[in-house]
Amino acid sequence: MPMYPNAISRRSASPRFAGRTDEANALGMSASFDCGTFIRLMMFIDTASKAVVEARFLSNGCGYMVAAADALAERLEGLRITDLNGAYENELTAAIEKTLSPFPEDRKHCLKIAIDSLREALADHRSLLIEEFAGEKVLICTCFGVAEETIESVIGKGKALTVDEVAEACRAGTGCGSCRMLIQEMLDAADSK
Repeated sequence: MPMYPNAISRRSASPRFAGRTDEANALGMSASFDCGTFIRLMMFIDTASKAVVEARFLSNGCGYMVAAADALAERLEGLRITDLNGAYENELTAAIEKTLSPFPEDRKHCLKIAIDSLREALADHRSLLIEEFAGEKVLICTCFGVAEETIESVIGKGKALTVDEVAEACRAGTGCGSCRMLIQEMLDAADSK
């Protein structure tokens, strides 16, 4: 009896996205303390287009973990940060399992570690953007480096009446989504004037 289902076995025996990328500007790592394994995800994200140009991973995990990391890296290449929609675990899990096969309950943590490494890599990339942000302006959208004054300008000129319209005008709120509440507060404040 084979140790892994066919799709897992094939993917883990010949992972196409294993290895390093020298140009990485997004690094994330997650580990399982139950089995002593890890995934380190490395991505090169083009700063102009916000697209993932290259995604690679390292892992000392089992076939399920390697296959999950490889499928995730494959899915990431070519996507823009906005395409990730906050990297929701359920959506990513479903996409990876559709590519490979459903993971048994005792191997679901392998998928979770892959997704957690992506979250860590996105957080690392946001930190890098914040460090590069010049000036003393308040940064509202860290994913795209959009300052408070830019959003206020979009709102003040009447170009945007909703969070989605602000997003369309200046990209704020289209990455991880954590700033959407702040943008709504800015819209509410402008509306009350």
